[in-house]
Amino acid sequence: MIGRDVSRQAAIGAAVLALFLAVPLFGLDEYWIYILTIGFYYAILASSWSLLVGYVGRISFAHVAMSGLGAYTSVVASGTLGLPLLLSIPLAGLVTGIVGLAIGRLCLRLHGAYLGLTTIAFSEIVRIAFTAEHELTRGSLGLPAVALFETTDRIPYYYSFLALLVTCLLIMWLVLRSRIGLFFAAIREDEDAAASLGVKVVRWKIFAFTFSSIIAGIAGGFYAHFVQLVTPSMMSIQEMGFVLSMAVVGGFQNIFYAALGGVFLELLLEMLREIGEWRMTLFAVVVILILRYAPNGLFGEIVRMALQRRTRT
Repeated sequence: MIGRDVSRQAAIGAAVLALFLAVPLFGLDEYWIYILTIGFYYAILASSWSLLVGYVGRISFAHVAMSGLGAYTSVVASGTLGLPLLLSIPLAGLVTGIVGLAIGRLCLRLHGAYLGLTTIAFSEIVRIAFTAEHELTRGSLGLPAVALFETTDRIPYYYSFLALLVTCLLIMWLVLRSRIGLFFAAIREDEDAAASLGVKVVRWKIFAFTFSSIIAGIAGGFYAHFVQLVTPSMMSIQEMGFVLSMAVVGGFQNIFYAALGGVFLELLLEMLREIGEWRMTLFAVVVILILRYAPNGLFGEIVRMALQRRTRT
């Protein structure tokens, strides 16, 4: 049964990947290529957030702050310090990993809502600090970033972000398929029972938080050099709510569904732009309806219905 589920996930993933690989060949407008590329960025954030929440059962509101911290780290390293992008982007992941480790060691030994409260406070502190600082980060004006490619063509960025998304999903999937994934599941279901069976609960919770922070930091580094400008607004609570909505709508207990939720909601929000100031209201209504009729995630529900239909036929 498990092998069948893995094969099914692999087949669905391969089909979706083939579709995204072929999208530029359909003659899609460059603007929508740009929007899809941003969707891949959000897909990485949503899937790595779902790893922490859906598989370990610990909620964090610091994910976009980690992404923003990674973005600023890479931009400062490549601009001010003159490091090549091949070093500055991994450095972004290293910095956010160290920060994530520090926060994890501080909060994940405690129970209850301490992690959520601490990560909200951390996010606001980081955002306010980058807004108030002017000499290094130029405050709310933002910091220009070096472009990933010396071209105005969107296609190289599109495939680079798609490759990054696939790589991140593959690494997370391999981790979840290993013994570590079993430890995560045990912690999510019952911490005390897991501890009694010899699982190092605190150690693996800290690992999960640090791991997801590294992925968010690298994604932020890539994103900064794609849009070529980073501002403190990318670390706002509203932005975190957007990522959370993506993961929940897609299906936060499955990293692949959460990633699809990221792409889907980014496209949906852009499609609603034509209705003006009402778009956020309509967007919220759509999200509420999806959660009402697909509480386990839109894409999980679609797959479940398709499998039921196939079984009946």
